Formats: sequence, C-alpha cells, structure tokens
Amino acid sequence: MSEARFAGKVAIVTGGSMGIGRATALQLAREGAQVVACARRMPRLESLAQEIDDFGGKFKGVELDIGNLEAFASLIEQTASDYGRLDVLVNNAPTVIGGMILDQNIEDWRANFGVCVESVFIGVQSALKIMQPQGSGSIINISSVSSLRAGMAAGAYSAAKAAVNQFSMCAAMEAAPHGVRVNVVAPGAVETPGLDASVMKNDAMKKLMASSIPIQRLGTPEDLANSICFLASDQAAFITGVVLPVDGGKTPQLHVPDWELTLDNRDVK
Repeated sequence: MSEARFAGKVAIVTGGSMGIGRATALQLAREGAQVVACARRMPRLESLAQEIDDFGGKFKGVELDIGNLEAFASLIEQTASDYGRLDVLVNNAPTVIGGMILDQNIEDWRANFGVCVESVFIGVQSALKIMQPQGSGSIINISSVSSLRAGMAAGAYSAAKAAVNQFSMCAAMEAAPHGVRVNVVAPGAVETPGLDASVMKNDAMKKLMASSIPIQRLGTPEDLANSICFLASDQAAFITGVVLPVDGGKTPQLHVPDWELTLDNRDVK
C-alpha cells in the first residue's frame, strides 16, 4: 500500500463502480481510508471489493441510485454512524443526456439537473451536518470542463455542471469557518466507459480528441483520482472553493484554425 494519507479516515464515493469513481475508491483505499462506494450495479462493486481486499484495503459497496435523494442522505448518515466519522465525500456519479436545444425536451433537461445538481446538493448538505460539528472534512464535487466552455448538444449538461461549480463555491464559504473544505474537479476527455459510449467506441474519434489536447493524450481515471485525492488530503489544507480543470491543458487552449497550415505558408500576412 502507498503512503497512508487517509489512514483512519472514512470516505464515500458515489458512482464508484467504474471509471473515475472506481479509480478514486481504489486510491483512497490504497492510502488507508475506509471507503464506502455506491453505484447502481452491484456486481461491479463486488469486483471492486475483491480488488481492494486483495491488497488489504477496507471497503463497503452499496447498491444505490443517488437519484433517490432520501436513500442517498441515509447512506451518508449511516456511514457516519457506522464508522464514527466522515472525512471525505466525492460526489462523482454522473448523468449525461445530450441534445440540441431545439430538440431536447424538458424531461431530459430536468434529468441532467436531477443527478448533477440535486444529488450534489443533498450530498453536500448531509455531509456538512456531520463534518461541521466534527470540525473537519473535505468534499470534492466532480464537474466537467463543459461547465467552463461551450459545446454543441451539451446545453443542459453544461448548465447543470456550471451550477455545481457555483454551488460548491458557496458551500465552501459556508463551511470554511467550520474547518470543512469544498472543491470541484472538472475533468476533460477521460478514457472511461462513458467516453466510449459518447463516441460509440470509435477509436478514430478518440484519437482525434486526443490530438486536440495540448498534452496529446486522453486523461485516465487515475489522473483524475490523483487530483481528487490531493484535494481530499491534508496536503490541500489551505485550498477551498476552487474549480480545478484536469484536462491536459484543453480549457485554456486558444483555438486557431489551420494554425499548422499558417505556419507553413510563409506568404500569409
């Protein structure tokens, strides 16, 4: 096991069965945390539990759809009751329903906000009820670079993730006097089952996406887990209220069409 930054700590990860959530649960467990992860697919949680048990980590998987807000709040309360504290909450579970504005219906709009925003609100509220009296804790809400930059067919999702950013900053201000930190990680293009689904497992499309990123590759779930665990740890004790893009430099990139062609054409004025 690696350096035990989370020894004696208790962490909850939503959407923990695959992708970023799974990598984060693994990293927290490797570093000594008692991890509780929830997801809708119990077989994947059981596989994760076996992997963590193999290296001697502590893990509990809970089958839960966080769209069930009462059940989600109960999970947080029960975890704190079972283990005597709550130190880390990672609100990761995503819902992405794309669509052009003219085509998208109000139900899909609300579905994006239901999981992306309402579950984050309930998670943060429930965690703060435990962490603030405790005098410590770290909450990391997972947003998206879509919350910072505009894109096609992403109006509802982008708006929902932008709401997560602003809500998190407000929560950080309320929680800071009580020793609790709230931050946001905004992933870019990451090699996950969700990305595969969005490009219909088209390898050529993924290569094109990778080539558009300054670092020239897609992110990995482990890239995101490392950033999340840094913000969750005491190494980030003076950091709260930030939105951290983890995107290989994509968000600040200035797009100049035909830039390489322009460089090669010495007659261009």
